[in-house]
Parts: sequence; structure tokens; C-alpha cells
Amino acid sequence: MIVCLCRAKNERDVLRAIEAGSETLAGLQECGIGTDCGGCHNFLRKMLSANESVPPAAFVPMPSTEAWSESVA
Repeated sequence: MIVCLCRAKNERDVLRAIEAGSETLAGLQECGIGTDCGGCHNFLRKMLSANESVPPAAFVPMPSTEAWSESVA
């Protein structure tokens, strides 16, 4: 779905910018989203606030090859 008509940015573009570190409307504007008429600002703020409640994916280290080879043997 197109979110920013002026810049032809869709939800995926916005989510990519948020995942890349944009945490504010100004941050999204630095990525070229929501810089013209402002009609998308409310929706962008909703997307930003929805993203705040989702914690980043936890880092799960891969087991060493030694541990794997011991379990297979």
C-alpha cells in the first residue's frame, strides 16, 4: 500500500527505513519519506509507534561445530 503519495513510498519502504534505524518522523524524512505535503504524517507516526512495541529479534548464537560433531557421534 502506498503511504506517501508525493514520494511514492509504500509500507515496505517505511518498514525498511524503521529497521535501518529511523525512530522519528524526522528520521523517515531523512530517508525521503513524508517530506512534501504531510498527508502521510499521521500514518507514519502510527507505524513508528507500532514498531516501538516490538522488541528487536534476539540474537541466537549458532552452536560450534565441535558441539554438533559430538552430538552426531
